[in-house]
Amino acid sequence: MNTEKVCIFASVNLKRTNMMTKKTLLSACLGGVLGLMSSCGANAQMPKGELTSLSYTRSGMMAGYEYEGRVEKTDSGIIVKAMRESYGPLYQLTIDQKTLDKFRAIIEEEKMYEYKNRYEPAVRVLDGYMWSFFANFSDDQYISSGGSNAGPGGNGLGRICKLFIELANDPKAVMIDKEREW
Repeated sequence: MNTEKVCIFASVNLKRTNMMTKKTLLSACLGGVLGLMSSCGANAQMPKGELTSLSYTRSGMMAGYEYEGRVEKTDSGIIVKAMRESYGPLYQLTIDQKTLDKFRAIIEEEKMYEYKNRYEPAVRVLDGYMWSFFANFSDDQYISSGGSNAGPGGNGLGRICKLFIELANDPKAVMIDKEREW
């Protein structure tokens, strides 16, 4: 039974219950509503910390990574590993803080911190694509979202992918092994 039905049921049957039961039912109803709001990104806020890592992948169900891009702050600098084209090899590049801040700006401008945890179509599809997005921040906050044959509105993922492709096409980027190990 979903939360909406529980709330309707609780309000209809309040006349027949004692005060303690009424409080319990209303508390359960309120808790369910708040739980739904938090899982839908309704109260999400942009993390205040510095972006420390980010990854975006998109893959066909059987074909492997259609696209992969990752950026991570390490002891040796800020490292990007990304594909220039679908199903291509990874290229690696060291970037500066200003470039990393571009990823953070996209997350904020596109309100990607409001993404749901999971996106699925109303009707299950046995073929298609899957995607994942993860961003970690210095204040121990993170954004994690993914989906199968469905995704969020807006152009956040497209802009993130485009920035990764631009960086992978930088003349200083070096092709690295196709292995996906970090």
